[in-house]
Amino acid sequence: MSQYRVLPIPATIADDVRAKMKSPQYGHPAAVEPATGKGPCRSCLRTFQLGAEERILFTYNPFEGIDRYPEPGPIFVHAQACEPHAGDGFPDGLRPLEMTLEAFGDERWMLRRERLDGREPEPVIEELLAMPGVRYVNIRNSEAGCFIARVERS
Repeated sequence: MSQYRVLPIPATIADDVRAKMKSPQYGHPAAVEPATGKGPCRSCLRTFQLGAEERILFTYNPFEGIDRYPEPGPIFVHAQACEPHAGDGFPDGLRPLEMTLEAFGDERWMLRRERLDGREPEPVIEELLAMPGVRYVNIRNSEAGCFIARVERS
């Protein structure tokens, strides 16, 4: 059994943006477009089928409820409702992506950043979570720099 779980964005955020076509946190307009990049969807944590699926682009702050200083950025979810990722371990849907892991301590202070560069994510995540003071790890897209998901201890 894994010592951590990978958390997608809250289902309420994904559902709200699909219903209102606005960023639930900021009210900025959201946009629907055919998937031209792999993504991933920040709800189910699977890559998009290029040209076969539509995705919604909107502004999201991954630090809401964690720190009062916002850090909004663009993210995607499937335009059609999808089953949010749940469970322990690393989602297979993220494996094909270039990812960077960022370990955060108190007051959202970044303690370490690791670009995976083809390495398996599990040992790196476990190493980061074992560091003194680390509260959580954020997964970011190494190419675009945007937030993908949060990793917390189980």
